[in-house]
Amino acid sequence: MSLLREIQNDAVNSNVKVSDLLRKCKILAYRLGNTDFKNWVEYELNGYPKNLDELPEYRIFNNVTSKGHFSGAFGSGLRNADIPSNCFHKDFRKDLTMVTLTVPIAEIESLVMGSKKGKMLEQPWDANFVAMFSNKIYKHMVCVQAWKVIPSTKLEGVVDIVKTKILNFVLEIEVINPEAGEAKSNSIPQEQVSQIFNINISGNVGNLASGNNQSTINQETQNSQIPIEFIDLLNNLKNSHLNDEIILEVEKRIEALGNSIGQKEYSNNYKELMSFASNHVTVLTFLATYIPMLGIYL
Repeated sequence: MSLLREIQNDAVNSNVKVSDLLRKCKILAYRLGNTDFKNWVEYELNGYPKNLDELPEYRIFNNVTSKGHFSGAFGSGLRNADIPSNCFHKDFRKDLTMVTLTVPIAEIESLVMGSKKGKMLEQPWDANFVAMFSNKIYKHMVCVQAWKVIPSTKLEGVVDIVKTKILNFVLEIEVINPEAGEAKSNSIPQEQVSQIFNINISGNVGNLASGNNQSTINQETQNSQIPIEFIDLLNNLKNSHLNDEIILEVEKRIEALGNSIGQKEYSNNYKELMSFASNHVTVLTFLATYIPMLGIYL
């Protein structure tokens, strides 16, 4: 079984740990020679730096709640009391209602397993925040300990998202080269690997757009070498309600199709377009009426 197929099988197997899956991805990353994919795998396995610019959105939770222990006069107190967010000054509200997960994926998996055994998932407040708000939460009481409560469903979501991103990535790589990742396989151009990575893992499709926004299909219509149906498709795409960055990605794939009509590359370009559409419901819906036309040239 090829490495790509092993990764695919593991990605859909609920009994396989994501950390084990990522180790196979590390092998694939080195064989593909792609720095972006290598770095992502390393971060997921070993943890992310504290710099939030490097942290993926799926590891940031907003609007989380907090609880705390409070001490009052004459031995009074509250334990596991809810801390309302409206008691925070607006300048600190974001920090106190947001959780960032920089830990290795194995720790997140461990937390998920712990939650299934009834273990509470918590992230302690910074000591400076405890001191700052200790006497401003409950009247006549002082907060002695506070923590953010992390819903276990959010942690399970992180694990699921990582598995899905890996699956989507290797499926797209397989479309281009089914033998990719094998020791004697021909390499895939780094530009293509980075493109697939940005779409399926980092989600940063904006980085994929070239500096030239002028469609090559529109340029080549002057030579009347591309069917008018492709031109109509492209014009309708630009006037659609799709996200601008998604439009650029679909446009590039349509251009590749139009420029490869009558060539063997058309089939691969068609598969790449369909693979991209299958991961974006809005794109698939938009292309639905055009698929029969695109299939004619296979």
